Amino acid sequence: MKKVIVISEEKLERIISLVMEGLEDYSDEDFYEVFIVTFRQWINEKLGDEAKKFPFSYLLNKYGGEFEQSMGVGQSSTNYDGKYNAYRLKRVARELVGKGIYTLPDMNTEVKFTEKYQKAISRFLEQLEIPDYVSIQFKEDEPNKIQVWYDADFVKMISNPEYQPFNGDRVTHQLKKYLSDFAGVDFGNPVYGSVRMTYGGTEYRGVDEWVKNELNKKIKKGIREMVPNMIHSMKFEINGGKAVLKIVFKGSRYGGRMAIVNQIRDYLQSLGYNTNTLTVEY
Repeated sequence: MKKVIVISEEKLERIISLVMEGLEDYSDEDFYEVFIVTFRQWINEKLGDEAKKFPFSYLLNKYGGEFEQSMGVGQSSTNYDGKYNAYRLKRVARELVGKGIYTLPDMNTEVKFTEKYQKAISRFLEQLEIPDYVSIQFKEDEPNKIQVWYDADFVKMISNPEYQPFNGDRVTHQLKKYLSDFAGVDFGNPVYGSVRMTYGGTEYRGVDEWVKNELNKKIKKGIREMVPNMIHSMKFEINGGKAVLKIVFKGSRYGGRMAIVNQIRDYLQSLGYNTNTLTVEY
């Protein structure tokens, strides 16, 4: 007795959605082929040898709507006017792939890149002068599609006595060059069997707690007491691997502002911060 598996419409839609998300690496030409091959097969089965007597454009405009209905695709379009264009061909083709009617070829391997090149990556990281407050994580949900994320200990970063600027995008570029030059890794489209590696971003761990407990409760208070009635507001942001404390002064006079900024820098240094990393601007 055969086992029958029943899938709800909601679950089927989720499955199709996941399939559709994996199509971003294919080009327009791939989807044109999907449509043409599938439509040709369908029209040949419908008309037989008669299909060879008519131009493709004639068959498409006359039978395209019936083809879509037969395949259960294309009906969600609110701009349906009976005519075909490049957008409609691609949209229908993506639905054909999403429903499993057509399977696109995929040269991508099933072996994860981070597993295959684990030793080469480790050797590179050992040679790279990355600040000790930074750790690296590789996210590879699908083989050969990698995002490189960096996790920075924020308090350790701004307290480090040695100024060590860090740029995650640059480090990712250096990693790709190393793997290409010394491990022969081919970077490009995973559909063609190549590797895509991108910079995911840098997460600054502990920054919210530091802003709440140190900056707002202690540092800003100390600065205002040091130069009373001179500062309108203080703004904080992280930009380019640095923390920036921007001072907004009261009034329009610029005289003496640089001296106050230097005074604030001395104050931050007395608290153990490196003012090359925790900078003060106005």
